Amino acid sequence: MKSESMKTWRVLAASVCGTSHQHRSIPCQDACCWKRGSDDILLAAVADGAGSVTRSDLGANVAVEAAIDFLATVDFTPLRPTQSAHLADTELAITLDMSETEEFSDKDSDNEAKSESGEDSETVAEPSETPSPLETVLRETLAAARDAVNAEAERQAIDRREYASTLIAIVATSEWVAVAQIGDGAAVVRDIKEKTIALTQPQQGEYANQTTFLTSDDALDTAQIRIWTGQATHLALFSDGLQRLALQMPEGTPFDRFFNPLFQFIAQDLDETEGHRQLVAFLQSPRVTQRTDDDLTLLLGHLAGMRG
Repeated sequence: MKSESMKTWRVLAASVCGTSHQHRSIPCQDACCWKRGSDDILLAAVADGAGSVTRSDLGANVAVEAAIDFLATVDFTPLRPTQSAHLADTELAITLDMSETEEFSDKDSDNEAKSESGEDSETVAEPSETPSPLETVLRETLAAARDAVNAEAERQAIDRREYASTLIAIVATSEWVAVAQIGDGAAVVRDIKEKTIALTQPQQGEYANQTTFLTSDDALDTAQIRIWTGQATHLALFSDGLQRLALQMPEGTPFDRFFNPLFQFIAQDLDETEGHRQLVAFLQSPRVTQRTDDDLTLLLGHLAGMRG
């Protein structure tokens, strides 16, 4: 019997409490959630609660769960962008512990030669005046998450602003990736040519360390919506605690020295429990915590080929 090639997303994700929150006995205000859909589809969401309000940890959790619940009801088959591509299998073998031998710096401007903004065989579509059905689904996802947070605040008779968080929601396949974002953090993909591409940029407010939250009045109007068509092999979603390590700012260009060992790590056929342990250990390692004291969330995905 002839074997068929199948693709499935291998995912590892973790949220850890920042050292500043640990010292003040404040819970982690980040959250993440993901689910594999049919075929090669991955649904994922990351949220970062506002540090200045009292219920942001709950708001972040409600937001990511509501986003995934909504996306799980959608049939993406008729919504796929017209441009398609085929994915070749990528197999790498390196442990996350080996990332300790790699140097990454937010001041390194060469950023490895392969970090690009999405050219050649890949395209990033900006939202048009007439939204596509897929763009509409992304905006409805943000609205569903916002409604869920507002409903929770109303049930508790607490001002919704106390549940403030950012939100990144993504739908990823081997042929295209669609992402919606409110606030900071970012979504990054790597394609079959090993280009590392930032699909979104951290959304900054008028002042330093200011961003837009899901509960803000203008949240949906200012959301980033991106649809990328290309041959995705890896992806990463992360909260703003990792921005200085992962992106060259203010350009928002990904550092390959940061992502290379992480993408090699997720490509291994690791036991999920052991993979999660190593990811948490990395996020809590001195090389990370000495450069950021914020809560940290990192979700990694690798689209692995399987034979059936």
